[in-house]
Amino acid sequence: MVAAHRYAQAILDLAQTQNATEEVYKNAQDLLSILKANRDLYNFLKSPLIKSDKKEKILRNLFEKNIHSILIQFIAILCKRRRENILPEILNAIISEYKQRNNIITAQLITAFKFDEELKKSIIEKIKKIKNASQIELQEIVDESLIGGFILKTESNQIDTSIKTQLQHLYQKFIQTNSLN
Repeated sequence: MVAAHRYAQAILDLAQTQNATEEVYKNAQDLLSILKANRDLYNFLKSPLIKSDKKEKILRNLFEKNIHSILIQFIAILCKRRRENILPEILNAIISEYKQRNNIITAQLITAFKFDEELKKSIIEKIKKIKNASQIELQEIVDESLIGGFILKTESNQIDTSIKTQLQHLYQKFIQTNSLN
């Protein structure tokens, strides 16, 4: 969404002038997590039946003490313009824009068992080198069905060395070979 991206850029530019980009980024992550976890709050935000000024008052009361004033003021502006329904998209755009500006890459590591810290650090360093990133946000997922190996997903790539996938490929070759005979 173009509007969300423009709002995100403006918010981060303003935050940068106040040396608050890190805090605004973390607040955006927190707010988005809250909206995802609380379906009632999400529906409240999206509802056309609830007046925008009421939404602004409730959101201000909920978050004013824990969220940077830049975001509180921005939410108030969104409500005044009756655009509060796009807040989740704007929060996503803030997070994406911050990561882009700071050369942060999100990677997802799916393994059959939990990796130890040493191996995790090694993987992060290799991703940094390959992607030329300053920081890696690694999301770890344990999926015992992989049997062994791992799946590593970044924004544009996926490396799958799992035994499960290798067995599936062997099975497909076996079926193809047997169907040709």
